[in-house]
Amino acid sequence: MLRLGNLLKQTALVATGVTVGAALWKSRSSATSTGRDTTGPLRQSIADLEARLADLETRETPPTAVIEHDSAQHARVETLSATVASLENTVVNLTSRYDGRLGQLETRVGNHEAKLKEVPTLSQVVTTMEELLSKTMGELDQRLTDQVRSIDVLKTTVSQSDELMERVLDSIYSLQSHVAENDKSEVPVHV
Repeated sequence: MLRLGNLLKQTALVATGVTVGAALWKSRSSATSTGRDTTGPLRQSIADLEARLADLETRETPPTAVIEHDSAQHARVETLSATVASLENTVVNLTSRYDGRLGQLETRVGNHEAKLKEVPTLSQVVTTMEELLSKTMGELDQRLTDQVRSIDVLKTTVSQSDELMERVLDSIYSLQSHVAENDKSEVPVHV
């Protein structure tokens, strides 16, 4: 009977461990779910363990059969304990992987957010473009104004040069006609 009591205690401990492990796994998986179901085998293993424990609890075996199968039951309990420990390790590993991945994603989101804050807004870009265009147009207007002044000065210079050339030509023509008249009055002498 003492062995039966120990077996029931061990079974109760295993059942408690499986229940706690399942509750921890469920709470952690709901907190870190990413839309993918990668824990299907884990859920199946937990369901199998729960079914085995329920089967062990509902069996009504006589005490003599328990004593005869004590070593087999002890092996099953050891197997269940190893399976629970393996499941707990798997849950811990998955949790640490998900936590690490979540940390990486948070870092990347923070980096992208910082980069987005550095990007100028559309209104800033438009304002800058308007300022550049206004400055360029002002410089172009100034250049055109300078060119118009230069052309006006050139026109004035050309008209003054034309007037001067006309006077010079008039003077030359009047001198030629005067020289031509003087040449006629002189009679060449032949010796």
